Parts: sequence; structure tokens; C-alpha cells
Amino acid sequence: MINQIALDNEVKRLLDILYEKRFEKLNEIKLSRLLKKNPYLFRSVGIINCSDLIDAQLDAFLSSSDETIFGNDFFEPLALWTATNAEFQDPRIVTVGSASGTDLSIETSDSYLAIAVKSGTNIFNSQSTKGQSTEFLELQSRLRKLKKEIRTIIGYGYGRNKASKKSTKEKYAGQAFWYLLSGEEDFYLRISDSIGKSAIEHRQEYLESYNKTKNRLLKHLMVNFVEDNGELNWHKIVEYNSSIEKPEKIKESNEE
Repeated sequence: MINQIALDNEVKRLLDILYEKRFEKLNEIKLSRLLKKNPYLFRSVGIINCSDLIDAQLDAFLSSSDETIFGNDFFEPLALWTATNAEFQDPRIVTVGSASGTDLSIETSDSYLAIAVKSGTNIFNSQSTKGQSTEFLELQSRLRKLKKEIRTIIGYGYGRNKASKKSTKEKYAGQAFWYLLSGEEDFYLRISDSIGKSAIEHRQEYLESYNKTKNRLLKHLMVNFVEDNGELNWHKIVEYNSSIEKPEKIKESNEE
């Protein structure tokens, strides 16, 4: 069993990195980037308030950004750490992925596992896995000289996913993935508990940073896309997003 204190410390270390990058994302967001999101979608839900529009656009942007950050800066390094610190009767050699498309490798006495780590089983990850089939085939060809079973695996940090019977690669998600790496059936729950111990200390600082970013974006929205009577000018918003003619640059104080 992986030591609980060691797991807590590693999760805390990774969360510190994750939040540092979340703060960076908040500070660099500009209204011009948010307005690239689907304006018809936001109007279709009846948004008429400037603050509500910024909240909706900001949350949509951060949700996508957080998923990427969490995959790259939390799940990937935690998967490598877990595999390295797990104890199995059959000794394992764990290394950072040595081939394109793989994040870590586990070599046992009779097998070689080449693993690509993804965050969740969403459509974007599903699309990105299609290009890995060729990379996995090339890897299998190179490793045949080891005379071991070569297993090409896509691991998802959460969710459920199984490869089709015709697939040449295996898929493990959520509990199944973390069990593969740790040998512990409840390890996926232990990760959640460790996150809970460290997340609260970051929340207040993040909310303060979020509100500052929201106020800055709200100011720029009101200067550029709000009428004197306080109404959102949806025509200007849609034109900025979709007109043939390139729109004028948004007046943003941090660019002046």
C-alpha cells in the first residue's frame, strides 16, 4: 500500500503547481478571447445582464482550460509517481514514456506497458487518441526484440472507458486505471481524499483572483458593447465574433 502521508504530500505539491497555472490563466484572459466563444449560445439562454455574460463566458473558458491543466500537470505526473511508488510482487521498472504519444512505461518480467495518460473520457480526448494508433504500432515493432508481451494502453484519470474487442490498444479509466498503476482497488478514492485536504487553502485566493479578473473583463465589456441605457448590444457582440469585415480592436486598459 502506498504511504498515505507520501500521497498527501505529492497531491499537495501537484495542486500547488496546478493553482499557480490557474492564476496565470486568470491574469492573462482578455475579453477579445472570450468573445471568440459562440455568441448565439449565450444569447439563446436568455442572458441580458453584463455580469451574467462575463460569468458564462469566463466559466466556459476556464472549464476547458482547467481540464487541460489538470491532465498535464496533475494526472500525468501523479500517474508516474503512483506507478513508481506502488509495490508489487513482480518487480517493475517505471520510466517516463520513451516514445511519442506515451507518458510512462512499466516493464515487468514478462510484459512492457506503454501508457498514454489522458484526463477524462470526453470527446476531445477521444479524438486525440486516434492519432496514437500509428505511434503505438511503431512502438510495438521496435520493442519486439524484448521478447515480452507489449501492451499499449490509454489511461483516463476519471470516468469509464473500455476499448472495443477489435482495438489493438487497451483502455482503463477511473478506478480501473489507478488500480492498474497502484494495485489498490480504493486508490482512486484515496486521491480524492488527498485533494480534499489541500484544496480548501487555495479556494479563497482563487476566488479573489477570479473576481478581479471578472471586474476587469466587465469594465471592458461595458466600454465596448453596452449602450448608454445599460443594454447589451448583441449586434456588436455577434459582429465582433462573426462579421466578414475584421472588427476594430477592443479597448482594453491593459493594452493602452
